[in-house]
Amino acid sequence: MSSATPQGIGLEFFAAEQVARGPEEGWVSFSRAVGRGFHDPGTDADSEKILAEMDLKDGVQYIGAYDRSALAPSLHVSDPVGTYQYYPGTLNVGGPKNLAVHQITAVTVSPTHRRRGILRSMITSHLEQAERAGVPVAVLTATEATIYGRFGFGLAAEQCRFELNVEQGARLRRPHTGSVVAVDPASIEEQMLALRVEHQRLTVGAVSHRSFDIGRDIGAWENHGNLKPVKNLRAAVHYDAHGTADGYLTYTFDGWTKEPATMSVKTLCTTNGAARLELLDYLGAHDLIKRVTGSAPVDDVLPIALENPRAYRVLGRDDHLWLRILDLPAALSARTYYGDAQLVVSVRDELGYTAGTWQLQVVDGSMVVARVEGQDPEVWLDCRELASLYLGTRSATQLADAGLLDTATPQLLTVLDRVFAGRQAPYCQVDF
Repeated sequence: MSSATPQGIGLEFFAAEQVARGPEEGWVSFSRAVGRGFHDPGTDADSEKILAEMDLKDGVQYIGAYDRSALAPSLHVSDPVGTYQYYPGTLNVGGPKNLAVHQITAVTVSPTHRRRGILRSMITSHLEQAERAGVPVAVLTATEATIYGRFGFGLAAEQCRFELNVEQGARLRRPHTGSVVAVDPASIEEQMLALRVEHQRLTVGAVSHRSFDIGRDIGAWENHGNLKPVKNLRAAVHYDAHGTADGYLTYTFDGWTKEPATMSVKTLCTTNGAARLELLDYLGAHDLIKRVTGSAPVDDVLPIALENPRAYRVLGRDDHLWLRILDLPAALSARTYYGDAQLVVSVRDELGYTAGTWQLQVVDGSMVVARVEGQDPEVWLDCRELASLYLGTRSATQLADAGLLDTATPQLLTVLDRVFAGRQAPYCQVDF
């Protein structure tokens, strides 16, 4: 493990508590650099105050990389050349309770300072801190798929973008079992909070939400670059047969200048398949609407439930959640497994956190992990593939066919596939 800082670059660490009384210049310059990195327009003083207050509430920590040799007129006399944030969260790994994680966000490096090791310095500094703090896993959502593998992150959850032809309605194969009520988004904030928590409890791959997510759901703002109220956001709540809220939907109409007339799902948070189906059916019931678009799990139940499955079309399938194991025994012992097994696994890890030979023993759905010496491994893989195997995102057979996992005998693939299988494909609907 190494967090050596590139020559001429200094790392500065600070916490949201330092801006509790209002955004100071250091925080403002950091936020400004993040905005440039993600091509967002600048924020005004009121927006900066809102963002700083949310960072404080969420316990955000900051790492800024500064060019000590920068001279005017360079922006980097005051602004960092690299930004990095992380904050405490939780992840549903398929066990009896959510696992504590660090959620990483706002990672940027200025194009003037590429390929100097700035990202490596920031991320390894943070991972070392996380390990010392006893955090077993770090997670992030990536704008590019080729960045984080070299730091031991593996794909942990995918996401689909879909469109649904509703010219004749969604046409579900079964009648509704609940009811849908149209509401003002701002009127259901408490229900949103409760349903997000319940959705995470029931959904493998789901991470905890931030204050920003709820603000967006109630229409207080659209994105980090536009912290102004959203005028055209609509919402609906689904109630089950007993009158209990089990899902909500926020959405917008794309406007008459676009064809076909489309409703775009912004957030669809449900605790069961019926709520998901009936909320989407509600969107398809709007007059003059021909298409519904949104994001979905890769094993979405919607096409199965349609009279015409061809009305559902996948527009794209993307990587979404990436996961880095820092404490292998703590991470693997946190989820539930299927069937008994005992395996000796060799893990490669450039940064050293999970490197070594490990015995994995599964009894009655629980795994005990211990480092072993002098035993011949039966399975060989890299830590990034272990991250993809961990939640069942990829099977051992898939990884072996891709040349990324080796076993002493072919029969071990069957054992691994069974042990790490999940009831559902991991799904993370939160962007961070």
